[in-house]
Amino acid sequence: MERIPVGALDLQKPLGGVSRLPGQETPTVCHALHDPAFFRFLTQIDAQLAAEARERRCPECAGPLHVADFPRKPRGCPASVRAEYSSRLSFTCGRCDARTTPASVRFLGRRVYVAVMLMLASPPASSAAGALAGLMAVPVLTVRRWRRWWQEDFQRTAFWQSVRERFAPPVPAEGLPQTLLARFQGPTGHERLIRLLRFISPLSTASMIK
Repeated sequence: MERIPVGALDLQKPLGGVSRLPGQETPTVCHALHDPAFFRFLTQIDAQLAAEARERRCPECAGPLHVADFPRKPRGCPASVRAEYSSRLSFTCGRCDARTTPASVRFLGRRVYVAVMLMLASPPASSAAGALAGLMAVPVLTVRRWRRWWQEDFQRTAFWQSVRERFAPPVPAEGLPQTLLARFQGPTGHERLIRLLRFISPLSTASMIK
């Protein structure tokens, strides 16, 4: 298996098959949480992922897929984009009725907080993350649960077990998710964060989060 050295994850192609995020130099990726354009770009990526899944048809019987989105009550996104984050893109088969839910860069499983919040507000021993969690009114117990997930559950997922050996040297587990974000490059903090969200998007599906 090809191993990926530190700093080598500099993806040149647009993520999800959509255009580049408008360049916005920011001193920290935490500013993404206040940028509606950033969240709308994630919506574009999810729409592309959903279109690709629908084109592949039902994985059970190859039947046609029909829209059957899940309602969501998202937390952690700007009020101006909350309406477009109020559903998780999903399909049901018109032949066998099986459900197909594509990967997502906006949501991580059934968590009510958006995925980017889980990335930015839960790094261990980070005063910036703690301040961010306080600013966004994330309960202390919720942040602790996120940190425990990164330190324990994440490392046992089928997804991480399948990709961790691609990194050289290994990603330090005690610093997750910051140490994983550090392996992704991009011209702005926004794009580094998007590339990481795209990379971990399989975790938004049931088969890879177990």
